Amino acid sequence: MIGRQLARIRSVWSGARAGEGLDAELDEEFRLHIELRARDLERQGLAPEAAMRQARREFGNPVNTREDVRASRGLHRLDAFRFYWLDIKLGLRMLARYPALTLVGTLAIAVGVALSALYFESYQMFVDPRMPFPEGERVVSIRLWDKAAASTAGNALYDFTMWRDQLRTIEHLGAAVPFERTLRVDESIDPVRGAEISASAFRLAGVKPVLGRTLIERDELLSEPPAAVVSHSLWQSRFDVDPQIVGRSIELGATHATVVGVMPEGFGFPVSQRIWIPLRLGGAPVPPRGGPNVQIFGRLAEGVTLPKAEAEVAAISRRIAADHPDTHKDLIPRVTGYGKPLAAGESLMMLRALSIVNGIFVALLAILCANVGALVFARAATRGREIALRTSLGASRGRIVTQLFVEAFVLTVIAAAIGLALARLALGYGLGLIAGNEAMPFWVVAKLSLETIVYAGVLTLIGASIVGILPALRVTRGSLRDATAGNLRFGRLWTGVIVAQVALTVALLPIAADGVLQSNRFSNRAEAIGAEHFLIAQFVMDQQDYGLEPAAVAARMRAAYEELERRLAARPGVQAVTFADQLPVHDQAKYSIEVDKTSGAPTDALRQSTGVNVGQGFFEAFGTSVVAGRAFAAGDYERGGVLVVNESFARLVFGGRSPIGHRIRVIEGNATELPSKEWYEIVGIVRDFGWTLDVPREQAAMYYPRLATGVTRVNLAIRVQDPEAFAPRLRAIAAEVSPLVTLRDVQPLAGAGGSEARINWALTSVVWLVGGIVLLLAATGIHALMAFTVSRRTREIGIRAALGARPRRVMTKVFSRAMLQIGLGVLVGSVIAASWGLNSAREVAVLLAAIGVMLTAGLLACAVPLRRALRIQPIDALREEG
Repeated sequence: MIGRQLARIRSVWSGARAGEGLDAELDEEFRLHIELRARDLERQGLAPEAAMRQARREFGNPVNTREDVRASRGLHRLDAFRFYWLDIKLGLRMLARYPALTLVGTLAIAVGVALSALYFESYQMFVDPRMPFPEGERVVSIRLWDKAAASTAGNALYDFTMWRDQLRTIEHLGAAVPFERTLRVDESIDPVRGAEISASAFRLAGVKPVLGRTLIERDELLSEPPAAVVSHSLWQSRFDVDPQIVGRSIELGATHATVVGVMPEGFGFPVSQRIWIPLRLGGAPVPPRGGPNVQIFGRLAEGVTLPKAEAEVAAISRRIAADHPDTHKDLIPRVTGYGKPLAAGESLMMLRALSIVNGIFVALLAILCANVGALVFARAATRGREIALRTSLGASRGRIVTQLFVEAFVLTVIAAAIGLALARLALGYGLGLIAGNEAMPFWVVAKLSLETIVYAGVLTLIGASIVGILPALRVTRGSLRDATAGNLRFGRLWTGVIVAQVALTVALLPIAADGVLQSNRFSNRAEAIGAEHFLIAQFVMDQQDYGLEPAAVAARMRAAYEELERRLAARPGVQAVTFADQLPVHDQAKYSIEVDKTSGAPTDALRQSTGVNVGQGFFEAFGTSVVAGRAFAAGDYERGGVLVVNESFARLVFGGRSPIGHRIRVIEGNATELPSKEWYEIVGIVRDFGWTLDVPREQAAMYYPRLATGVTRVNLAIRVQDPEAFAPRLRAIAAEVSPLVTLRDVQPLAGAGGSEARINWALTSVVWLVGGIVLLLAATGIHALMAFTVSRRTREIGIRAALGARPRRVMTKVFSRAMLQIGLGVLVGSVIAASWGLNSAREVAVLLAAIGVMLTAGLLACAVPLRRALRIQPIDALREEG
C-alpha cells in the first residue's frame, strides 16, 4: 500500500516536472519563430518594434497552441490542478494587496455566516432535535391537544393508563412527572430537578449506568422500598463522587429512598432531570383529567410509521372520549418526534415564522455579500488592462470569471471559518443566558452539528458566487475597449445595494440605541422600590398523592403557605412577607380588557393593561399607598370580584375621572392566570410603582386579590435587611413547615432581572454589530463608488476645469449620484423605522440621530475622492489614456 502511494507521488511529481520542461521548450520555440519572422519583416522595411508586433499577430495564439500540445501529451489533468492552485495563490495575494477590502469583507461575511449558522443550529436544537441515544429518531411523545383552550393538556395520566394497556404500535410506553424537591445531604438543603418516571424509560433510552442499575418494573410496586437513580452531575456536586453511593439512603422531599444507580454524564431524560424515582400508580385510581401534568413517551415499534401510531392512539382516544364526554370531547391526541415542542396544530404557523426568520438571515447575508461584491467590482474594474491583456493572449471569459470566483471563494472561506468560530462561541454564551438558573434539555449542547457546518458551506458557495461571479460577469461583459477605455460603470444592481445598506443602517441604529435604553429599565425599577432589601423565591408544593381532589390539593398548599408566612413574620429582622404571581422588576403580561358600558368611560380609552395577582400585605410590603378608595380587605381574598388599579390605569382608561365603582373584565389573556369572563369592580387606586415603563401607555396596572392555592404562581417576597444572609435560613424554615414544600430560585429581588437584562444586552449587541458592519459597508461602498467614478471621469473633470467650470458645479455633477443614493436610502430606512413604531419623542430623536450618523458617514466616505477630484489638473487629465 505504501509502495503504491509513493509510486503515485513520484508519477505526479515527474508529470509536474515534465509539464514544466515542456513549457520551457514551447516558450523557446515560440520565441525563436517570432524572432525569425520579425527579422524578415525588418528586412522588408518595418521598424523593429512594428516588426515584432506584426510577427506576434501572424504567429497566432501561443496559449492555445501550448494547451493543444500539453493535452496531446496527457498533461491536461495535472494542468487543471496547477491552474486552480495558481488561482488560489493569486487570491491570497490579492487579499494581502487590498487589506481594507479584505478586512471589511471578511468581517461582514463572517457575521452573516455566524447569524445564519446560529439560526440553523437553534432550529435543530429546539424544533427538530435528535435524541443522543440509539434509535433516537424513533422516540416519540404523546400529548393531548385541547381544541377549546388551543393548548396542550398536560394532565393526561388517566389516558396514559389506557394507552399503556392497549397500544401495539408504540413500545416501551412510559410516563414521567417532573418535580423539583428538596434534597437533604448532610447539612445542606437545596432543590433538585427530578422525575417520577416509568422504568421503561431507561430501556427506551438504551443507556447503561456507570454504577449500579437503573429502575426496573418491580420498583414501581408500592410494596417495594423506594429506589432512586442519580445523574452523573449530581453524583459529582452533591455526593463528592462517592464510589459507595449505591445503597446509600437519601431524603428527597417527603421520600426516603435508596440510591440504586448512577447514570453517565450527559443523561437527563426526559428533559434535564438529575434524579429519578419510580412512578407508582398502584394507589387510588386517577380520574379523567385528574392528577399532575405528565410527559408521555415511547418508541415506534419496528416498521411502524408515525401516522400509523397516531391513528392507533386516536382510535383508543375516541373510545375514551365516548366514555367520558365531559372531560374529553375537545381533546385530540398528537404523536410527534420526541423533544419537538410543537403540537401539530401549531407546527405550520411556527414553521412559517421560522422560515421568515431564516429568510431574513439569508437575505442579510446576501446583502452583506452584495456589498462586498460591489467593492470587488470596483477593485476588478481597476484591473481592466490586466483582463484585456489576458484576453488578447487567448484567455476565455469563463477562465477569467473562474479566476475572479476563486479569489472571492478564498475570501468567503476564510470569512466562513471565522463565522463558524463566532457562532460556536455565541452559541455557548447564548445558551447560558437563556438557561439562567434552569438547565437546558439534555440534547442541547453548545457545539455545531455537521448539518450546520454543511449549511454554512452552502451559504459560503452562494456568498462566493455573489462576491465573485456577479462582479466578474459585469467586468468581462463589455468589449476589450470597455475594459481599457474606462467604459465600465456601476450598474443598477450596485446602486440598489448601496441604497439598501443605507436604509438598513438607518432602520437598525434606532433599534440598537433603544435596546441600550431598555436594558437599563431593570436597574431603574429595582432602585425605585428598594429591591436590595427583598429576598424572593417561588413557592412550590409537591402533590405526591395523585388521587387527591383539586380542592384538597389547594387547601393543603394554602395551609403550608400560611404556616410559612406565620413563621417568617415571627423571625427577627423580617419586616414584611407577601407574594404575587409577577413581582416587581420582572416584565409583566399584558391583557386586553373591556369596560362596562354603563360605567361611562370614554369610548377611545386604552383597552390594555398589565394584570397581577397579589397576596395579603402586598402594597404595604412594597411601600405604595392608596390614593383613593381602599386597599383589599381580608374578605376580598375569599370572595374575589374586586380589584385595585394604579394611577396610570385611572388616567389612561378613564381619562382622569375616578374609576372607583366601575367594572371591567379581561377578554384576552392567559385564562389560568386571570379570569377572562368575570366582571371585577374597582375598589381602590394606588400609586404607580415597580413596573415603571418607558412608554406611558404601558404603565396601566390591575391588581387582583389571590390566596396561595396553586391557581396562580406563588412568588414569595420577604423584606429583610440582608437578603443573601437570610437565604439559607429561609430554606431551613420551609423544610420545617413541610417536606413537600420546595423553594425555587431563592435570590435577592435586585438581581431578579439580571438574566433578562443580559439577554437584552446580548440581542442589542448583535443589532449594534450588524448595524455597525452595514454602516461600515455603506461608507466603504460609497467611497468605492466615488473613487471609481473619479478615476473613470478624470479626463472629463479635467476638461470641465479647463473650460472654466466652477468646482462646486463639477462636484455636483460627479457626486450627485452618491448623494441621491444616500438620500434615497435614508428615506427608505426612515419609512421602515416609522412602520415599526415611533411611540415617543425619544424614539423620534433616536431616528434623527441615526439619519445624522448615516449622512455624516456618507459625506466622510466622499471626502477622499472629493479631495482627489479637486486636485486634478487639466494637463494631467488630458494625458490619461482611460
